[in-house]
Amino acid sequence: MSAQIMVVDDEQAIRESLQGLFEDEGYLVSCAPSGEEAVARFRKQPADCILLDIWMPGIDGLETMNRILQIDDSVPIIMMSGHATIDTAVRATRQGAFDFIEKPLSSDRLLIVLRNALEKRKLKQENVGLKQDIQQQTRHQLVGQSHAIKEAKKLIKRVAATDAAVLILGEHGTGKAVAAQQIHLQSKRSDAAFIELNTASIPEAQMDSELFGHEKGAFPGALHAQRGRFEAANEGTLFLDEISELSLGIQAKTLKTMQEKKIRRLGNPKPVMANTRIIGASSHEPDKLLSEGKLREDFYYRLNVVTIHLPSLRDRIEDLPILVETLATEQAQLLGGDPVRFSQSAMTCMQTYPWAGNVRELRNHIERCHILQPGVEITSEIMPSLDSSPATTQQNTSLHNSSAFTRSYHNAREAFERSYLLHYLEQNEWNVSRTATEIGMERSQLHRKIKTFGLNAPEKTQ
Repeated sequence: MSAQIMVVDDEQAIRESLQGLFEDEGYLVSCAPSGEEAVARFRKQPADCILLDIWMPGIDGLETMNRILQIDDSVPIIMMSGHATIDTAVRATRQGAFDFIEKPLSSDRLLIVLRNALEKRKLKQENVGLKQDIQQQTRHQLVGQSHAIKEAKKLIKRVAATDAAVLILGEHGTGKAVAAQQIHLQSKRSDAAFIELNTASIPEAQMDSELFGHEKGAFPGALHAQRGRFEAANEGTLFLDEISELSLGIQAKTLKTMQEKKIRRLGNPKPVMANTRIIGASSHEPDKLLSEGKLREDFYYRLNVVTIHLPSLRDRIEDLPILVETLATEQAQLLGGDPVRFSQSAMTCMQTYPWAGNVRELRNHIERCHILQPGVEITSEIMPSLDSSPATTQQNTSLHNSSAFTRSYHNAREAFERSYLLHYLEQNEWNVSRTATEIGMERSQLHRKIKTFGLNAPEKTQ
């Protein structure tokens, strides 16, 4: 896979010379004439290595380096200068530069330093990937012991040992992305990248470039070359979620790539290797998609070498207790505090609920309980309502759709706590002792909370 290099220098001749040198070596190259433009481009299109001149109009190289490292402190930056002192070189390396090269530039030395920088970045990424794999093994698993989930796990293990294309079917929230990750992690491709693309989130006009990449100038606004998802996942796995959202033309192009193991970036007829395993997913029945003309038959049959059906949570409700325990522990790690606990009555309520959103909806419910009921055993009486009606669903998911996202976590939690206490105080006609007993809080603590939040009982009318 070609590395992306950025050259930042105010002299056009140097930019063009280095661009030609690196492109001859097979690298993708973008250029910027100033520090300001380099930072702006890096935010939109990160590079694997940056060559940066120190003395430039506007912000100099050292300040540019500081701003870029604030965005991504893992990117190696090679500083260049024809007028720098030893003190400048020392300062640059202390502030985070990978190396310092004096002008006039030696092509041989430059290529050696560049290769060293890219190798160091690769090792860093492998270390990060190893940590992420460990997290995935503990947090991103298909949790459960039901017959249906055991069968799905067996099939995942069996298909992971092959290089076959896979189609994962299941309702929204059943864990299709998790299953795809597990196939990748258990496969011989696990050392390479796992790239996930939610096709519904990409505008149709951008999908071609997103999947296959483009060259500089390939279309209006293509200011630099960019590799696509197929190339980024070379030797690894590309997971296409909701395959029916791909246009029929993109489906045909993807099918050709699967057969040839090659892609062509927009604006370049030269083929590039893309030995990429494809895993597709859909929340709709393929027969329906085929009859509606949303899915090409040849693409479907090429992708459907092995099909994995993931059961809904309703069809494996016996897994709910272990799922609740796992998700409660996950939320405690993410948000702090102890895992939320549920009484048997609360567990019974959850086991009789239909869970239209499956495990994703359950995760949201556990998160809501963790925020609203920290450190309290949740009973069916105090558990947030479970109701699949649209009105109640909207109310129950207010954590994710409300203005809470415009606040800090501290302020959002205070807002929830205030609303929660006000609800139970009104329900108990502002009887503080009864309210404290019902929500499991000390009476003195509840008094302090009432004072802190400025809660006042309504005046009684005669």
